[in-house]
Amino acid sequence: MASIQARVSRGKKYWSIVESRRINGKPRTFILEYLGTAETLLQRLTNKSEGKIKSYTHGDTIALINIAKELNIIDAINCHIPTLTSGKKPVRDGLSVGGSFLLGALGRACHPTSKLGWFGWCKETSLQYTLRRSLKNIDSQHFWDQMDYLPPEKIPLIEEEIIKKLIKTYNIKLDTLLFDTTNFFTFIDSTNDHCDIPQRGKNKQKRFDLRQIGMALLVTRKEQLPLFHSSYRGNKNDITVFGEVFQNMAKRLQNIAEELTDITIVFDKGNNSKDNFKMIDETNNLHYVGGLVSSYFVDLIKEANKNFISITIAGEEIPAYRVKKEIWGQERTCVVSVSKQLKEGQIRGICQHADKKMLALEKFKQQLENPRGSKKLDVKDIKERIDKIIKGQFIDEILKYKIFETNNGLKSFRYFIDGKTFEELKENILGRRILVTNRHDWTSEEVIMAYRGQAKVEYAFRNLKNPYHLAIRPQYHWTDQKIKAHIFMCILSYLLTAAAYVKASADGGYKRNLNNFMEDLSTIRLTSCSKKKDNKISYQLEEIPLALKNTAKVLSISNDNLHPKLNFSDYI
Repeated sequence: MASIQARVSRGKKYWSIVESRRINGKPRTFILEYLGTAETLLQRLTNKSEGKIKSYTHGDTIALINIAKELNIIDAINCHIPTLTSGKKPVRDGLSVGGSFLLGALGRACHPTSKLGWFGWCKETSLQYTLRRSLKNIDSQHFWDQMDYLPPEKIPLIEEEIIKKLIKTYNIKLDTLLFDTTNFFTFIDSTNDHCDIPQRGKNKQKRFDLRQIGMALLVTRKEQLPLFHSSYRGNKNDITVFGEVFQNMAKRLQNIAEELTDITIVFDKGNNSKDNFKMIDETNNLHYVGGLVSSYFVDLIKEANKNFISITIAGEEIPAYRVKKEIWGQERTCVVSVSKQLKEGQIRGICQHADKKMLALEKFKQQLENPRGSKKLDVKDIKERIDKIIKGQFIDEILKYKIFETNNGLKSFRYFIDGKTFEELKENILGRRILVTNRHDWTSEEVIMAYRGQAKVEYAFRNLKNPYHLAIRPQYHWTDQKIKAHIFMCILSYLLTAAAYVKASADGGYKRNLNNFMEDLSTIRLTSCSKKKDNKISYQLEEIPLALKNTAKVLSISNDNLHPKLNFSDYI
């Protein structure tokens, strides 16, 4: 039952509407509404206006809360939180650790911002009304303290429990799964020695000047639902990471699927090595489709060039060659195909790199021909410098040079593109993609289509780098434990959003992409209207756009579900 309560601050008395609730058996006061001073309250009561109307974004937060309720997210986190020395589990500002992580995940999904800026977003949403609590004290310190209670070794256990519930609830098929890695740059100072994960490496967003965090991700092919993630040091290459996470990934699949026979993991050529394939071979019943580096299997490419047949993939005729070969100690099915898009991309890349190389060669040529040059190089030194400049895949095959002596006795050279070699490269090498699998019963079409699905994990990464929804950045944490907790919060955010999207697409007929999905949900707003007559505030949804009515119905966004029962406070 609600009541009015006063508090004194800096000599002034402020009034609030409060409600008493029991937390862990003890009564606790929750503020439902701040009324202000007596003068402010009197002015509000005697105001001659008809009332005030205000609206809040509602559809996105309530949809994700409903999904979190279905997947039992809060309890899945709370059951792995250690007990304090007092014998109780941690509570801050009336929230359990699981409750705080879910609130943080909602913020990442709807409006990625710093933990400090979280409430700035929250107060424009219906969250406080939905949860029937003030969230004014939820600041960066709140999140930092709550994140401290999550041991990094418990994150895989929590994730596995949530994934099991997800698969059961939405009947997710685990036939073809996609694996890949990416990285996220940070602004952690180079002298900061409180963390080991952020390291400099080959950043995919070209920020080579910054430390980065690596992340491996396994998603379902159809829905791009995350089934496994692992954060790692930013200076590790893909081959090393695959070798380190594979056993944990296989164990996860064994635990959530019980049987690996029907599962096929798809990964690109950046992850393969002799040791990695040996590890996969030793995992009973697990199937795979991977890529091989064409330059390591030139004989296979030559063999394929003589034996291509035409097959149809998604209405497109492409050349393909299939053969069984012993590769790294095992007989594997190899499918060599020619991709028009890959070939065009490679040609553009070669031309761009060749232009850069020729600019560098021209600069070096001018240095050699300058009679005032301080250092005279012999032919051997010049050759070494040129070879270093033109070094690169395919470039050193087509970019040729000849060294000569000028009339004034200086050494120089001329350079040119070998057109004949370039044409042979286009005709016999470029565009070739070698796929390898132990799915010997699959057709060539099925193998190629499975590998093409690899682009969908890239789609997941693009969503995780989308600055408007789901972004892992910004992240302002500089210890390994906090970094792992932050990434888990972001993956949780992505999982909730992807699950809501799957539900809306399958049952509600939603057709647009994931980013548009979140934008559309945010247009479903909740309106509060205060009336002078009875001094009451009423809440109801604004008229839902016709195009979103089915989506709203499927996601339980309605006036009858403004307060879903989800326990953010207690540990069960």
